[in-house]
Amino acid sequence: MLSVTLPAASRRAVGNLHRLARLRRAAAKAALSNPRTAGAYAPAPAITDNGPANPHAANGYLCNSAALGIWHVVGGVHGFNAGASALRAAWVDGGRTYASEINTYARWEAVADSRYFTARLFPSVVPYRFIVDGRHVSPAGTTLGVTTGSTSQYVTLDFGARAIRHVMIEASQASGFIGGYVENGAFMWPVDTSEIVHAVFLGDSYVQGAGPAQRGDGVSAQMADRMGLALHASGSGGTGWNHANQSAHRFDQRIAAGDLAMSYYPPEVIFLTASVNDRNRDAAVAQANALAGLIEARRQFPEVPIVVFGCVPIPAGPLTGTPSITSAEQAVQAAVTAFADPLCRFVPIVSDPRGAWASGAGAQLLFTAPLSGAAGGTLASAWSRTTSSSLYTIVFSDGSTRLGSFTSGSTAVTWTGAVTAAAEATVHQSEGNARYLFAADWTHPTEYGAAYIGERYARAASAALEDMLR
Repeated sequence: MLSVTLPAASRRAVGNLHRLARLRRAAAKAALSNPRTAGAYAPAPAITDNGPANPHAANGYLCNSAALGIWHVVGGVHGFNAGASALRAAWVDGGRTYASEINTYARWEAVADSRYFTARLFPSVVPYRFIVDGRHVSPAGTTLGVTTGSTSQYVTLDFGARAIRHVMIEASQASGFIGGYVENGAFMWPVDTSEIVHAVFLGDSYVQGAGPAQRGDGVSAQMADRMGLALHASGSGGTGWNHANQSAHRFDQRIAAGDLAMSYYPPEVIFLTASVNDRNRDAAVAQANALAGLIEARRQFPEVPIVVFGCVPIPAGPLTGTPSITSAEQAVQAAVTAFADPLCRFVPIVSDPRGAWASGAGAQLLFTAPLSGAAGGTLASAWSRTTSSSLYTIVFSDGSTRLGSFTSGSTAVTWTGAVTAAAEATVHQSEGNARYLFAADWTHPTEYGAAYIGERYARAASAALEDMLR
């Protein structure tokens, strides 16, 4: 009998398969249930804002600059000033000087065996959200009664009965978490992190979560939950590989400054993106900077897969020509091609062979109040379009259409013919899905748009990771 001795698999090949297996398990778990699809937690606990009074002060589990304690922390970085918190969009100074630096959104997770759970929080105008056993208690979140100052505020969840639950606190922007408390005789302990896959996504305002009311509902968060990833989303609005505002760090500068490694956990996947903020800039410079950024990312993380997304074709345009959204995407795609790294893949969006992810021109339109027999209305925010045209078709919630007259910088809109409809409408300039995906600025996603783009990101990223790791 003849025998054949096959060459042993390389260490990298074995490592790739191991990473792929972890990603598959995380994705399979997320497909069964994740905060985007699982629905609200039921029965909903009673939530009490106790102000500065802590009803369970004797049994606390703190999380601070000295130690994370039992908490699995993603997205937030604890610093050395225990009395303040802040959002820093670009992580540019390298110094961790705030108690809870939240770049985009942050989550703290632990297991509680209790009836009550009390969170010690920083005053903030931004709502806090609680996720219990993978389900949001309330998608709108809880806004504190005290939103300014530096005195800790305590919010208690009363579940009505004692049980073991996974409890997660989500915060964004100028917010912070100091610790959790349970009643006497109750306990908390760490979650099992052995199967949690950590990732980092460095990018612009889309990664930062701009558009939806909650940063935790932004594009990057949507993608991560659908893939089952614990994500450190490092987003900086208005930036790119060659953006106009040179006082803000470019992507490649942030990579060189160590932004990919700001999380408490080393990334197992790195996500990068082309940016529409480069659409009016020199594409050759963007390409060179993107290549430099990729080389530096690989130097820092020699065996971590990198997924690079193209540009979302926003209706603000320009979509074609040079420079344009298309040329900005092509510049970064060319950088990935020149990089020629077996553990890096580019995901086209404008030039997706199956069709661009967004098409047409239009956006969401919000009035300050529902319309009743109206021949005009007041916009919730001033009309931001600066094109030569001032007439756009409005599609109202009842399905009727009118040709609306808009003025750049004004909230006043008029049309001919009375309309009775809800406060939410869309502007329809040309056919496509853009009017559902984008907010009134014609650039950032709506709530639905962020979910749609996040889902497309997740599916495309999963396919890219399969391709490079198996």
